[in-house]
Amino acid sequence: MVELLLKRYLWLIDTLKRGGEMTYDEIADRWERSSVNDSGTTLSKRTLYNHCRAIATHFGIDIVCRRGRGLNLYRIDNPEAIEENSLVKWAIDSFSTGELLLGNAAISDKILLEDVPSGREWLEPTMKALQENHEIEIDYENFVGRKFTGTVRPLCIKLFKRRWYVLVLTDKGEKRKFSLDRIKSLKILDTAFKYPSRFNPADYFEHFYGINAWDDATPEKIVVRAYAELPGYLRSLPLHPTQHEVKTTDEYTDFSMTLVPTFDFEQELLLHRDQIEVLQPQSLRDEMAKLVTRMTNLYHNNNI
Repeated sequence: MVELLLKRYLWLIDTLKRGGEMTYDEIADRWERSSVNDSGTTLSKRTLYNHCRAIATHFGIDIVCRRGRGLNLYRIDNPEAIEENSLVKWAIDSFSTGELLLGNAAISDKILLEDVPSGREWLEPTMKALQENHEIEIDYENFVGRKFTGTVRPLCIKLFKRRWYVLVLTDKGEKRKFSLDRIKSLKILDTAFKYPSRFNPADYFEHFYGINAWDDATPEKIVVRAYAELPGYLRSLPLHPTQHEVKTTDEYTDFSMTLVPTFDFEQELLLHRDQIEVLQPQSLRDEMAKLVTRMTNLYHNNNI
């Protein structure tokens, strides 16, 4: 029942987000044709009113009704609430995409998607522990055989490159991250803990790209030069929120950003092959040169 109501709330938010001001009849007609309405129910005015109240309570999104001459128009009064809450925005965008795909199930063989590993099985209990501030007991082993078994305090969940991760605080006060798809078992304990009042997940990852982050890291000004068609890709999908364009010519575009150059960031740079070059800092430029040299040596090795 809760899952069904959540889908209805997301559907209504998405419908008004895309449709702007809409009458009750227009909303009800959309509901009758929605893939979410698999039982063929009608949307009464009372149900619409209750949904609007619940959305305001749970999502902080206010749906108001502007009354006119025989015409009542519903709209989202504070659309900025969607953009300012990354979780709500992600959920609505994902729902909208999901409904679009379900509406085109007849051509499912022509729509190719990427799968997210099975860490989803631990996603719900981890979120529950986060919501209730309860410790969890996990048994974990990564891809190189390093194991961890013990009690930890979940701090946040992060999705990165199709994998779910949980950042935790160990009993030694250390922050560690675990990929949910490498967890072998997870149990929510009855033990509650006080969430660190000074810890903010968004601030913690603010100056990092990806999942690798740590305390007391010093971000650096990084300048990269993009060639060929890459500038267009980086303009539409920036490498980092701090990215901005500093120089453009017919041959290349320079982008500047401020972050800590981690392993994840170096991997992302290598992904773009010879279409990107690090200009500064010199330390990162030297590290990228070393990586490229090692890769070259691998292909010059004839012992295969």
